[in-house]
Amino acid sequence: MGLVARALEQDGVATTLTSWNGGVTRLMMPPRATITRLARGSTLGRPGDPVQQRRVLEATLALLAQEAPLELLQLDERMES
Repeated sequence: MGLVARALEQDGVATTLTSWNGGVTRLMMPPRATITRLARGSTLGRPGDPVQQRRVLEATLALLAQEAPLELLQLDERMES
């Protein structure tokens, strides 16, 4: 997804993404991204936890207000309760 995001940015479309795999995401160098410590398949938050999901989504979307490229934003979101 990072490569797609970079291509879209070159065409003037602002992008952002969130990932649970910071290592791979860093290699793809997306223009804007948040990284969580959540599990694969739960990138936006624990199932049934709309409060956490909203925090992750709002932090990710807030990056769109900033000029790219940005350093990846590490969020302190985890699977534990």
